[in-house]
Amino acid sequence: MKKKTNEFARISELVNTIITRYREVRKDCGIPDNGWHSRTIERMAIPFIKGYFTLAVVGKVSSGKSTFINALLGCKDLLPTGHDQTTCGVTYIEYGEKPEATIVFGDGHKVVIKDNISGKIKPHVAIPEKYHHLPVNNIDDMIMGGYDFNKIWEVRNQLEEETLCPPLDKTLLKDYVEHRKKEDIAIEVRMKYPFNEELKGWRVIDTPGIGAIGGIETRTKQLLATQKADGSREVDAIIFLQDGSQTLDQTDTKKFVNEQLDNFTESDKGRLFYVLTHSGSPEFVYHKDSKIDFITLNYGNKIKVLTYADSLLYTFLTDFEDRKVSLDEYRHFAQPSNWADDEWRTIRTVLSNAEFHISDTHDSFNHDTMRRTLQEWSHFEELKKEINTFAKNEKQKTLKNLLNLIATDYLGFGKQLEKDKDLVEGNLSSINNEILKVEQKRKDYNKLAQKADNLIKIDKINAEFDFIHKEIEAFNGLQSIEGVRNAITNLFESIQKKEKEVFSKIIKEFSDFFKEYDSKDLILESLDFGEMEIEASNFDKDKYIITPEKIKTHWSGPDERIKAVYNDDVIEEIKIRNFKALAMRKAKAQKDVFLPQVKKKADNMRNLIFDEIDEKNKDELCHLENLESQLSGKEKFIAEKVDLIAKSLAASEELKKLAQDYGYEI
Repeated sequence: MKKKTNEFARISELVNTIITRYREVRKDCGIPDNGWHSRTIERMAIPFIKGYFTLAVVGKVSSGKSTFINALLGCKDLLPTGHDQTTCGVTYIEYGEKPEATIVFGDGHKVVIKDNISGKIKPHVAIPEKYHHLPVNNIDDMIMGGYDFNKIWEVRNQLEEETLCPPLDKTLLKDYVEHRKKEDIAIEVRMKYPFNEELKGWRVIDTPGIGAIGGIETRTKQLLATQKADGSREVDAIIFLQDGSQTLDQTDTKKFVNEQLDNFTESDKGRLFYVLTHSGSPEFVYHKDSKIDFITLNYGNKIKVLTYADSLLYTFLTDFEDRKVSLDEYRHFAQPSNWADDEWRTIRTVLSNAEFHISDTHDSFNHDTMRRTLQEWSHFEELKKEINTFAKNEKQKTLKNLLNLIATDYLGFGKQLEKDKDLVEGNLSSINNEILKVEQKRKDYNKLAQKADNLIKIDKINAEFDFIHKEIEAFNGLQSIEGVRNAITNLFESIQKKEKEVFSKIIKEFSDFFKEYDSKDLILESLDFGEMEIEASNFDKDKYIITPEKIKTHWSGPDERIKAVYNDDVIEEIKIRNFKALAMRKAKAQKDVFLPQVKKKADNMRNLIFDEIDEKNKDELCHLENLESQLSGKEKFIAEKVDLIAKSLAASEELKKLAQDYGYEI
């Protein structure tokens, strides 16, 4: 069988190879661990060597998230499925040599499960069927915040309005709350599992199910907003599932989907896969084009990728692939022991429908035509290819920068070694002349520092962020509290993006400025601007934020919930108006804090640049003085440098070859 592509694993393998070689060459050439661009290179390599390509799966409680994840990871019973609700915790799944699950509960205690983890997780996270109609996610959230039954019953109208659940049964609710303690509520599950090679290096996150109208759960929003050290999102791609067998154009369905998509920020939408599930059902098969057209017409600008898949059908095909059975004999298939009755009935219906479909197309009914038809309806392999392509496109941006930096360093190492060789060949007079040049350059650098002050102007920086005021004023036109929160988050992301652009411009201006002064100056060429930008950001412990409303706490305390009389438009309008006023006031106040901090960061960076130049200048003088001691063994020293120059050149060529093998040019 042809090995399936895993783009993240391929890139990680490449990075691991080139970074190992880079460290070896750097050590052999006598380059210190903080020399040239090594700090930035090492930092950029970490997400590939120790990180993951992370997928978050989001969807309605009944959208089939668990079945989808099980199919994706190639293990049918990895996550518990069925009609039972499960607790609202987040589940993280990544590769491990042996199966293991750690469940964290609301009181902080943990349960570690090994070996047969799939069969042992459900008792810890499942909600009994009798509570099926209760909005357990929201109730658990209130229990975690300290609510007792009486307090929850007091706000039942709000709870019903938020979730569109049926009227709460007092006896059932009391029974649930009185038997539900913090130590019973699973808030997080972390799993390791030896799933197939094609997804090694991936991490899949199962998020709490979305209620009827409650919106994307707070924990999910926090997860999607989490950033890595380089400013990128912790979650690389978001899978949003909707049941494609349902009627999509009903008013309540459209309202639900619009509300959920509006819950995503602009950053989220740029990595959003909208997946219509149950694509093997007759309701989807015979209306596929119209359903896809409907989604494109109504939500197209909010979705990165629109596709479809049938998780259960894909699982069936995978399970039966190695059984040496013919699909045209499906009527004689026995139900596997690990398949539930309703699952098997669904598959039998799909198989029967596939036979009729083949007959309708006047094709021959046999194993091959059945297999081809079922694979087309499943569409799961195509979905994985789309995700793989996305992973490649997203990660190769950083990869190209990493390859270019390493190539720059190899070239720089060679120049440095060549210079040392030439100086020793030229004897003491050459070394002394170079010392005089370096001492003179120290004076020149001081003059450069004064001229460089003109590169950073507060008015110029402030002008880049003029859009903030306009976007804050636009809050006035928003019609919901959720809309205001999303607008604030989008503004926050726009500011972060603009800040990166501003500092990229500053780095380019400094780089061009130094090249104009001396394009062959190794000290200036070896400046690690990327590391200095991070250091400049870390000077002040107080990080700027646009508003505390951006991310809420993990759960709400009793007094944090907004008391409001629903079904009273006047009260609701007042609540929204007050919230907008509060958000705008806080955002404007934070803007006044933010702009001076950006200027301070720019000043910090300017100082770091010239501090590093001064430090490198001192190191160069020490290095030149040490070269004098090599004159007595000149021939040996020169031979060593020639070998190292050749090694650096060979490493550079190897890098180009490796990059080309992976389809990259440097």
